[in-house]
Amino acid sequence: MFRAPLLASVAALTLISAPLSAQTVDAQRQAVFQQMLSDPGNRELMRDYARLSVEARDFEAAAATLERLVDQEPENVSARVELAVAYFALGSYAVAEYHLAAAEASGALAPAQAAQVARYREEAQDRDDGSAYSGRLAVGYAYADTSDESGAFVSGSVDWRLDLGNANVTQWVTEFAFTSYQPGDASINGRNVARLRTGPEWRLSGDAYGPRLQAYGELEYFQNDDLLPGDYTSWAAGLAYANPINEMITVYADLSTGREVANDAADADFDFTEFDLGITYRPSRDTRLRLSGTWNTRNQVDAATPFDFTGSAIRLSAQHAFDIGWEALPNRWVVGAFAEAGQLERNDAGTITEFDEQSYGVLLRAFVFEDIFIETAAAQVNEDTLSGGTTTTREEMIYTFQVGWEF
Repeated sequence: MFRAPLLASVAALTLISAPLSAQTVDAQRQAVFQQMLSDPGNRELMRDYARLSVEARDFEAAAATLERLVDQEPENVSARVELAVAYFALGSYAVAEYHLAAAEASGALAPAQAAQVARYREEAQDRDDGSAYSGRLAVGYAYADTSDESGAFVSGSVDWRLDLGNANVTQWVTEFAFTSYQPGDASINGRNVARLRTGPEWRLSGDAYGPRLQAYGELEYFQNDDLLPGDYTSWAAGLAYANPINEMITVYADLSTGREVANDAADADFDFTEFDLGITYRPSRDTRLRLSGTWNTRNQVDAATPFDFTGSAIRLSAQHAFDIGWEALPNRWVVGAFAEAGQLERNDAGTITEFDEQSYGVLLRAFVFEDIFIETAAAQVNEDTLSGGTTTTREEMIYTFQVGWEF
């Protein structure tokens, strides 16, 4: 059955223990701040306070301290680059670009710093132009150990933001994503999915933090394996809420409703509603934990004996970026893990079938170039199906390898 209590306990333990690191950083930062009050001209203390502020994701404090340091040490290009990065994180792209240009014009940048400055300048210019896009494209291979099935897959996404230029930093946000899995003729698990979401997003506080609200319309296309029915095109309307409360915590919610229209006249149409709720916690710049929950319903329309689906799931994921420090290896790595539990109930004219699924997995990603990465992952999936008093258990171990490009 649905094992949400166990996963919720794990999530609670994680969210209770994770702040210890943040509390340690905050305690160190407060100690340095007290020293700065006694010795305000101490540049070493300024550097320490700025570094700890960045670790705590308090970019406003970091920018204020680095401004003082750059005023006293205008030739300190490392401090100026860090100042530019802090302004970039706050969304002040024009100010960030000014300091990046000054650092580049100094001629004192090390090769690694020069590459970093060039990347940030390009990104700052793109964002300051009022139109910015980002995305990723990946191709890979998946192998399912238990069923001995394998196949190639490709996935991609693009996020385009257009600044509408008003006081609330309103943007028109368009997201497109697709995925395709083709295991070959011996399998019936081939899938193609594409989704487009677009609509205005309002920053209600007008700055880098505070609530944001997006009203959107969404289109989705789903193509099942050629041997199976179930192809559909869907439309939905929704509201997405996100609130970066501070440097560490962001909460979000998303409510949408719409209709799935079967591409084959013999298949059923469904009305659906979905609600997502979650929280992201970042104890440091390199570490992120995310806890989310989903509830959804699908109800068949225009049928004499309709059948309905009701589902829910909870998911905990974590990622940490790090640098091994070996010149012969990539200098940017990401390790991640997740655990998820969900339940789906199908009601077919009073006959109930329950599907309970638990999954967990790990990944390791290495950036071999600035924006080219390789990734390997493994996931275990367990499913129990209860129908007519009989439970059927199925499990699968899935391995994937992919090469991707972030832009």
